Amino acid sequence: MKNSRLLPLAIAMWLSYPCVFAQDTTRYQLRLSVPLADFPQLNDLPYRYPSMNQALEFSNDFYELGYLGIDKLGNGLFKPKTRPYTKGRKLINGIFKYAASLGFAKYGSELPIPLGVWAHEEFHRSVLGIGGINSKNGNWILNRWDGTVYGVSDTELSNLKRTNPDQLLYAYVAGVQSEILLNQKISTQDFYKKRTLAKNALLLYNAYYVYDYFRFSASPESDSVKVWVSPHENTNPRERDFAGADLTAWAYDMFSPDRAFEERSFFPNGEGVNRRVGFSELSTDAQKFISKQKRLSLLNFANPAIFFINRIELGRSFSFNFFAQYVPTHFGNDVAVYLPMKLNKSDLLFALHEYSNKDRKGFGLDLGTYNKRISNRLETDLIVHLWDQPRNFYASDNLFGGSFEFQGRYDIGKNVGIALSVTGKTGGWQIGSPYLKSNVSSRIGLTYDLRKRNN
Repeated sequence: MKNSRLLPLAIAMWLSYPCVFAQDTTRYQLRLSVPLADFPQLNDLPYRYPSMNQALEFSNDFYELGYLGIDKLGNGLFKPKTRPYTKGRKLINGIFKYAASLGFAKYGSELPIPLGVWAHEEFHRSVLGIGGINSKNGNWILNRWDGTVYGVSDTELSNLKRTNPDQLLYAYVAGVQSEILLNQKISTQDFYKKRTLAKNALLLYNAYYVYDYFRFSASPESDSVKVWVSPHENTNPRERDFAGADLTAWAYDMFSPDRAFEERSFFPNGEGVNRRVGFSELSTDAQKFISKQKRLSLLNFANPAIFFINRIELGRSFSFNFFAQYVPTHFGNDVAVYLPMKLNKSDLLFALHEYSNKDRKGFGLDLGTYNKRISNRLETDLIVHLWDQPRNFYASDNLFGGSFEFQGRYDIGKNVGIALSVTGKTGGWQIGSPYLKSNVSSRIGLTYDLRKRNN
């Protein structure tokens, strides 16, 4: 992060760039981002493909296609072509679309294709991969359909905990970070670009998914599952899920950093250790900690878009929205408040973070400008993150650093564009990156937008 003093000046220049293009008067029916390459991650991963960002984008694209289908189906069923579109029909159409989209979020997410559970497992795999561990996605049509990350030995997990414990802790919670990051992406995108059918139901389901995972982990239910699931798991450790239950494994290893991985209980009627950890096996401090995280995860419901408020208008020149975000991390957690804004023709983002480990806190700041039109064909984003976060769960000092991201989208046709982004970060955790060390990444892909003029 050299020349960090130039960042405020660069942002100021970016915001002051003259924007003479007409305000967008369309609603988006579909917005696809197809990431083709992501380096150096595709070289660093032992399995090569996909990267963490690709998993996020592909998942979002499949949700986009699903929501487009629901939107068109509802209109086909309830919006007459020759008769007036009455308030009653509009209400029925809205209820149908919401119910269908909520069902799609709940049940479609579990399909073995690039949707919610698939991306959840890919986020696990990316962090394990950067830690040198090859694995397979257990929610993929070409592998199997059971919501696991498998293909990992006890020895590999033992070595990772001994040599790079933060990477293992990150791997445990990376899965739920996928749902949280997708909600962040949807909440900001649907604020800046109005939609014919916003993903409000998906935001609700993802927030519930994270809370429900914590609810399960912070209850005796996790002990019961350990008992009745184990006899049905494969006797070969490589065929079993790498974590068993993500969040109890996270709390267990975070509060026992010096305890060898092999010190867990033996797997019944098979080889190796039982990777599943029940709530009762956690120390008293770990139980209190994970119960607190369950309560904090309720913050993800503090999002007006869940309740159909995608934008709050304060006059013609200013609008905003806000949402809270809780994320479990390898050092503890990140609690943030995001404030997307539209000021005149500028799309801006401001966010404040509070990072916490066992006894220490730190703070962070995000500043961004989105969808900045440089020409009729070129649209750009510039986002800067600054953080002062705990080094690890027990650390008594913080790690100061940050990142920047530049994205450009160039239209090559009526609806198609080329997307290019460059991201650089110092050491530290950033949601959406599997690297805890410093890194510079570049990505290239295609975009496709389907717009509908406002009536």
